[in-house]
Parts: sequence; C-alpha cells; structure tokens
Amino acid sequence: MLLASAMRVVAGEPQPSNREILEWMRALEPLQKTHYSWPIPRERLHPLDEMLYEYVRLTHAATLHGEGAQRAEIDAAVSICSRVNKTNPKIRASIGVLFSPWHRRFGKDLPATDRGATYAAELHLFRERCEFIRRRIAEVNRILASDVRVTAVLLDSERFHVRPGDAAWNAALDEKYNAVYDLAKAAFPGARIEWYARGGVYASAAPSGWSESKHFTLREKGDSFSCSLYSPPEIHRMRETFRRTLENARAHGVETVTPWVSLAAGYRRQAKGGAKFDFDWDYDLIYSWQLGAELNHPWFGDAQREERFAPWRYAKVVVFYPEPMGRSPAWGKHFVAYVRGAHLIRTLPGEEAASQPAATSTGD
Repeated sequence: MLLASAMRVVAGEPQPSNREILEWMRALEPLQKTHYSWPIPRERLHPLDEMLYEYVRLTHAATLHGEGAQRAEIDAAVSICSRVNKTNPKIRASIGVLFSPWHRRFGKDLPATDRGATYAAELHLFRERCEFIRRRIAEVNRILASDVRVTAVLLDSERFHVRPGDAAWNAALDEKYNAVYDLAKAAFPGARIEWYARGGVYASAAPSGWSESKHFTLREKGDSFSCSLYSPPEIHRMRETFRRTLENARAHGVETVTPWVSLAAGYRRQAKGGAKFDFDWDYDLIYSWQLGAELNHPWFGDAQREERFAPWRYAKVVVFYPEPMGRSPAWGKHFVAYVRGAHLIRTLPGEEAASQPAATSTGD
C-alpha cells in the first residue's frame, strides 16, 4: 500500500494532504532569492498558520492586497515575518504589497488623457491605502518590538495600451504611471517598485514568434523590467522569454528583470490554437523543480552557462502568480518541487515513500 499510495501522489490524484505538504516544507532550506506573490488568501493570513509561517520562511516574503488588506491581515503578516526574523535568516522576511492602479476608481470608459474626478479619486485611494498599510505596520512593529518592512510594491496595471504616433495619449500614460510610482516611493522609500509586464517579451503569433508588452512606453519610472514565465513545462520558451526581456531591458538602460512565475497553473496550449490560462494545471513536477533550480541555484546563474540556460542572475527577485495556498489545487507539491530544485535535491514530492520497499503481507 505504501508504494501504491506514493505512486498516486506522484500522478497527482489525490493531492497530498496539507500535513504532508507542511512536513515537506519544514524539511527545506530557504530560497536563495526573495519571492513575492499575488496576495496571500485572506483566510490564510493568521499569525498561527503554520503553513504560512513555513511559506514565509522559505520565500522571505508575505504579500498583501493593497486595496483590500485589513488590520487583522496586516497584523498577521507582520507577526509571521517577525517570527521568522527571530531565527536570524540570511535574508530577512519582509512584506510585499500588490495594487492594481487605474482599475479601481478611474472611469471605465474614459481615455488615458482624462484628468477629471475619477483620476483624482484613483490617486487618492492609492495614497490612502499606502498610508494605512504603512501606519499599521509601524504600529504592529512597535507592539512586537520588530522591524518588518515593506520591500516591494507590486503594480499590476493592464488598463491602457501605448498608441503609436499618439504623443498626447502616450504622455498621459507616462504621467499616470509616474504619479503612482511617486506615491509608492513616498510611502515606502526603501521598497522596489515592480510593474507587471513592463518591457516584457512573450511568445506570440507575430512573424518573429515574439512580441513586446504594449502597456508601457518605457519612458515611465520603474525599477526593473518583468516577464511572465507562465508555461513551466515549456522550459526552453521560458528561458528565451527571460533572455529576450533582458535584452530589451538593457536596450533601455535597465539591468534587472523580475520573472512572474506560475506553479501548478499557467498557459496551456489548445488544439484549436493559442493557449488558455488554467488555474488547475497539474503538469509533471519535474518542470517546477527545473524552474526552481534555474532561477535560484547559482550554478545555473553562472555567466558561462547563459547560452545553455538563461542569464538568470539578472533576476534579483521573483513573483508567484497565482497566489500561494489559493486557487491551484496542486500548488503545494509544485511549490515543494520548486524549492527542492533550488537546492538541487533530486527527489520529487511523493518519491520518498516510493523509494521504500512495498509493504508485504506476513499472513494471519
């Protein structure tokens, strides 16, 4: 039965229990880079949630929902990070905050050039939420005698597209993005500001097979470029996506690219053409393992291996999408595989039991 059970885990049905995942996580060393994420689910943000503790210990970050996080959720994130930091990790646990600016208050039918009431309301909401989160973190730090900080503001703004030849429109985009950037920096001076898809190159049906994200002019303020690694089983395409985005970044004087990574989810190819994002994609665990290895282990980041793999050392941090412990049923085992890959542990989740001899009957 032991062998049969382990084989079912590897195959993906049923999924391992939360207890199994927690034990796997406890046995692992932290990742070599900070990993932020789409906001952690509200129901997991509790100071006594052991899986959340292990996740933050391994990734060095807890990411909150900028527009929606309430006091209890902020308190839990600070408490967990403080608890992790008492173990004196090499990389201190910190907080990321994700916002979706220009999707909340700005009129849905308005052009990018509009500077009316909803424009002001959007910026007011962003400023207000930044200040609320900043103040509450400071309050909890005083209570806990800790020093947990916001080290990243993640900005997912996909409302507008650049218009070739339309100088007024494109200048309005820059102004809107810069206004948000400045407010984020004012609230969290030491944080990195990460725009999703800024300068990102992705595989497409274009004649070259590749296209560039059109959400940004690349004249706006930003700390890095980013790309989407949302098809882990297609590792060669993931490498080329990162490589081409880094080339684009360098052409604009930027030296870092932040990959947004999907585990147990992503864009699956369709027989009818194209790809569709699937939140329940339990692909072979080896691909999560391989991506974890390449993005994190210094052997893969060596300059001598750039052509064979990708120039991964220019990825200073990583962002997970979708959220951990959320919509993707197989997330837990894929996350464990990813972290094991980062440390070149050559055993996939579920293979531990499979490597043991099968139970035999001794009779009555």
